[in-house]
Order: sequence, then C-alpha cells, then structure tokens
Amino acid sequence: MESSLFVAVVLVVAGLLTLEFRISSAIVEVVAGLLLSAFVEVEALGWLAFLAHLGMLGLMFMAGFEVDPLVLRRRWRASLLVGAASFLLPLGGLYAVAHLVLGQPPAVAALVAIGLCTTSLALVYQFLRERGLLEGDEGQATFAAAMLVDVLSMVALAILLGRLGWATAIFLVAVGPVLVSLPRFGQWVFRRYEGSPVEFELRFLLLVLVGLGFLAEHAGLHAAIIAFLVGLILSEVVQDHAALEDKLKGVVFSFFAPVFFLRAGAQIDLGSIDVRTGLLTALLLVVALGLKYLGTALFARWALGTRGHALGILFNYRLTFGIITATVGLEEGLLDQRLFTALLLVVLLSAAPPMILLRDLPSELEC
Repeated sequence: MESSLFVAVVLVVAGLLTLEFRISSAIVEVVAGLLLSAFVEVEALGWLAFLAHLGMLGLMFMAGFEVDPLVLRRRWRASLLVGAASFLLPLGGLYAVAHLVLGQPPAVAALVAIGLCTTSLALVYQFLRERGLLEGDEGQATFAAAMLVDVLSMVALAILLGRLGWATAIFLVAVGPVLVSLPRFGQWVFRRYEGSPVEFELRFLLLVLVGLGFLAEHAGLHAAIIAFLVGLILSEVVQDHAALEDKLKGVVFSFFAPVFFLRAGAQIDLGSIDVRTGLLTALLLVVALGLKYLGTALFARWALGTRGHALGILFNYRLTFGIITATVGLEEGLLDQRLFTALLLVVLLSAAPPMILLRDLPSELEC
C-alpha cells in the first residue's frame, strides 16, 4: 500500500513539474520512473504493469487517431518524399551501425533502427500549432510528412514483430469484417449513449482495444499494432464527437500514458549505466540525430518550399513511439537491459536539440 501511495505522489509531482517548467511530460515521467525504481520495487506492483499496458494501447490508439487522411491527401507527393526520406535514411544507417558495428542480430538491429528513426507526431503537432503554422499549406504538408514517418514506423514494427502463420491468417479473415464495420457501429454507439453518466463510449473503446489486442497477440501480432489501426479507423468518427474526444484524451494523457512512461523509466537498470552504455548511447545518438537531420533537410526545401534546416531539427523529436518500441523489444526478449537503457537514453536526449535550437528559429518554417 505504501508503494502504491508513493507511485501516486510521484505521478502528481511529475505533472506539476511538467506544468511549471514546460518540459515534455513523457520526459519527466520517464525520469521519475528511473528515480522511483531506486526506492520502490516497481515490478512487484501488478496493477502498475496492467495500467502501463493500457497506457501503451491508449497511446497507440491516439497515434492512429492523429493521422488525418484529409491532410495526407493534400500535397501528398511532397509529404511522401520528405516523410519517406526522413524515415528510410536513418532506418538504413542505424540498422547498418547496429548490425555491422555493434554486431547485433538482424532482428535486434532492425528494432533499434525502427525505434530511433521515428518522429514524435505529437511534438511536431504542438510546435506547428504554437507557431500558427497548421493553417498554412506548408504547415499541413509538414504535419502530413511527420504522420507518414509515424505510419511507416508502425508498419515496420508490425512486420518485424509479426509471428505470422495460420493463426494470423484466420485472425485477419475473422477480424477484417469487424474493422470494416467498426466506424458505422461506433458511430451508432457514440450517438446513442452520448453524454451517458456511466461513460459507456469509453468502456466500448476499452473493450475494443483490449479484446482485439488480446486476440491479435494470440494470432502472432502485437497489440500495439491493432491499437494503432483501430485509432486510424475510428479517427473521423471520434472527431465528430468533440466531448468524447476530450474525455478520451483526458483519460489517456492524464492517467494511462503517465503510468506507461513511469514504468518504462522504472525498467531502466541503473547498474547497467556504465562507460560502455554511455559510449553506446553516444554512438546511437549521433547517428540518429545526424541521419534524421540529413534525411529530412535535404528534401524539405525542394519539396515543401520551406527551409530544410528547421525541419531537420524539428523531425528529430522522438518520444512516445521510441519508448514503446524499446519497451516492446525488452518484453519480447529482443533487447537486453543495456541496449534497452541506451535506446531510452537516446530517445530522451534527442528531445534536447529541438527544444533548444528551435527557439531561435521563429520563422524558419515559413516561405
């Protein structure tokens, strides 16, 4: 009971620090989990692991929910070029480093590359919104390119983690009609029970995510993939119900997501942070930052009509998906503790350059 109370206090303090110092909540919560693990046996708290799993599903659902098909269809050629280059160049470079230099097996090297070549769609969205750039054509194309990086990252992770077989085929055949009919059925549920005091809409979404995720894992697919797909399918439906959208974001980002990030930080073994881990982190950080910058900046000026320097920095934001990939890799046995720690440190440290450098670029994204 004391440990649970301690966790609750840490979550509140982390939220307070986020508001007071305007630091990304994910960073604060991962660091808080790291510190918490020194005083509390986090792995002994079964309820925390369960809520962290729901947090991962909620985050992946929101990631799919943020993908706006209308934005993707607008100036799709330019967004496709920038997004693909921003994804593929760091993906190939990081895979080569992890496999050829670090001697990791192909599957492990691929997981490292996928986790570090992504871009935080939420932070890109926040930056564009704060600068008033989302209404402009270039801002929308930039956001679409970031969404494409997210989608490609999810597809790559699905391919890597898919233990495909007959069970997978049966699952896809059985669930396919369910996913196709989900928007219409969801629309009916949301309209019929809108404003219900028991929040039936949220319970319905929870059942869909947990139920399909459970079936997917038994069919050789990871639950995170299904959560992303459900979010993508229901994005337009949920957007028509503003109150439900606000409730959903409130539940995910105020409770489930913080627990997920807290537990991810708590899984970092402080004893594994030594000189070797530091060198590994430094190598991956330099490669990830450099290749992401080059892959984005080289094509952004020509394709989007914006200054590639700013986009090269902006697309180096990595948080949620990088942490999810590292956590899944640890759970699946692909990553050892040292590599898991290095990946999380790279994800956290890579958020510093955009936060610092973009302050001095007030109009870099404008033509």
